[in-house]
Amino acid sequence: MKTFFKFYIFVCLFSLGVVAAQTVHREVKKTDEKEVHVKIESSFGSVNIEKGNEEKVVRVHYRRKDKGRDPNLNIDYSVHKGIGELYLEMHPEGSEVRSSDDGDGGVHVNADVNFHADEWYVELVEGIPLYLDVELGAGKSDFDLTGLMVNDLSISTGASSSKLDFDEMNRGEIKNLRIESGVSKFVANNLNNANFRKLDFEGGVGTYYLDFGGELKRDVKVDINVGLGTMTVAVPRNIGLKIRYEDSWLSNLSLDDDEFVRKKKGIYESQNYYEAEGKMDISIESGLGNVKIKRTR
Repeated sequence: MKTFFKFYIFVCLFSLGVVAAQTVHREVKKTDEKEVHVKIESSFGSVNIEKGNEEKVVRVHYRRKDKGRDPNLNIDYSVHKGIGELYLEMHPEGSEVRSSDDGDGGVHVNADVNFHADEWYVELVEGIPLYLDVELGAGKSDFDLTGLMVNDLSISTGASSSKLDFDEMNRGEIKNLRIESGVSKFVANNLNNANFRKLDFEGGVGTYYLDFGGELKRDVKVDINVGLGTMTVAVPRNIGLKIRYEDSWLSNLSLDDDEFVRKKKGIYESQNYYEAEGKMDISIESGLGNVKIKRTR
């Protein structure tokens, strides 16, 4: 017998005084799902994602600084054969989602929208595997995935300032962690705690900082491609490193000279590469800018 049910959840405002009149709160209760596939889309605003509790698949809070039109919030959730499918869409107050004749969607934003009002807080379920696909447009984002069980992670940001944190070891395993950052600033902390096997980072124009703090006891691969900007890669000294760098007269690679040996053109190895318990093979392509490999304790 197939188990199938769907929730269509729309915005509901609480009338609890001045503060509550400016707040939206929605949630979906957990049932019998064994894993949840999450798709999050936001065109503009401040988006904060973090761990929730074991009883709610998702809890969403929205805060606006001024009274006005309702935000555009839609949560679509279904469960089939133990797999939850969560689609969460968040857009500014006064915006509307439109579809063209060929089926492609788009978000129309009125000229008088208050672009300083959006502040979203998304709490995801603790204790079951999550497959996350997040697409954000302009704004600011904070992904604190500490304490969650993440089995897949894909992040795409536009003109934004973004931060990703794994303050403790991920309870799941990510085969391929994908990050795409446009005209932006992107900071990631304790990436080895994400428990990934391969990481792909693609940056457009901006400043990027990837900190590979955390425990590593196996071999992993990292591919980095940056168009224009500054990239800093911070890796603990106990991790063995092999760097493959695509030489370009428009970009510059900076290494700690006492830490690395040049094997041949474009290939460098840390002196502890063959003895280290954890190893990282990093391939870097940079169009125009500076790339720095930094050793940390």
